[in-house]
Amino acid sequence: MTNKKTLHLPRRSRNVPMSEWRTYERPIPAAWHAMAKRKGFRVDRRVRDRYHVALECKRCGAHTAHKVYTLRSAQPICGGCRASRQHRNATKAGLVFHDRDEAHRHYATYTLPCGHKTRLQRGRVALLAKDGPPPGHSGYHCSICHAEKLQEMAANNGWSLVGADPEGDANYRLLTHDVCGHRQRVATANLETGRFGCGGCGESWVSAPSALYMLRFNVPGFGPCVKLGYSRNPMSRLRYQLGLRDDVEAELIDEVSMPTGQSALQVEKGLHRHLQTYHSDKVIPTIDLIDWINVTSEIYTAHAEPIIRRMLDDVETSHGSRPDQ
Repeated sequence: MTNKKTLHLPRRSRNVPMSEWRTYERPIPAAWHAMAKRKGFRVDRRVRDRYHVALECKRCGAHTAHKVYTLRSAQPICGGCRASRQHRNATKAGLVFHDRDEAHRHYATYTLPCGHKTRLQRGRVALLAKDGPPPGHSGYHCSICHAEKLQEMAANNGWSLVGADPEGDANYRLLTHDVCGHRQRVATANLETGRFGCGGCGESWVSAPSALYMLRFNVPGFGPCVKLGYSRNPMSRLRYQLGLRDDVEAELIDEVSMPTGQSALQVEKGLHRHLQTYHSDKVIPTIDLIDWINVTSEIYTAHAEPIIRRMLDDVETSHGSRPDQ
């Protein structure tokens, strides 16, 4: 009678077709039963040839093929327990185990929460299942989602993503400027922040549109405060450049579009001079927030918020406009 259970195979025997693992009709020596029992298994049958047996795991009931030599000289591994462990680790890490990588025994294919599949080290997934991802990280990388994210960031800055860096640097991408068609390498870090210019038409932060902004922070143990500054992309400034600790709440609360980065810089300097001259009591020393926010100046108490908002209203009237207008 044919055994209906799935027969798990050792890694080095997976190249042998399953049709070869049929029952080998020979008696099973009593010594083999005794050895299997001591090691947590039961010899279910002999398979393939006189050198192999199918061992039934006492813990999960799965059948795994092993050489008789392995049974005699080592501790056999249950393929069913190993597969279950890989599925559990994937689930705890927020992934779905798809299949092992036959070419690289330390890797397997997983379905990510985004729905895409990727190869990950099984040991890495086990660590994620045990300890969770490090703060601020997902613990895995989806190349498809990353490419889509880079394409979106490029489009937001007036560029199109062509592809990988022609020089092979993983930290760069090749972009095309939508305005003039110029192609150039751009660091992904600069792509995320929007702080790069075109080497073809010369558009840079000086001539490109910019904005004045006001950010509000809520620092644990310190309370609310605000920052006045300028940036080509205020949201990028907030998300990528300030080095905020995870427990600092931050939001963009006001923004005035400016025609160029040069004009934004000039107006911003004038606003800071005014605040430091007439509202010096509202200036927060940088040292007070150095462990929370990566800035060198431009931080004010919450009492300065209405003052700065009125100043930005005046700037809007004379120089710029709100982004939604």
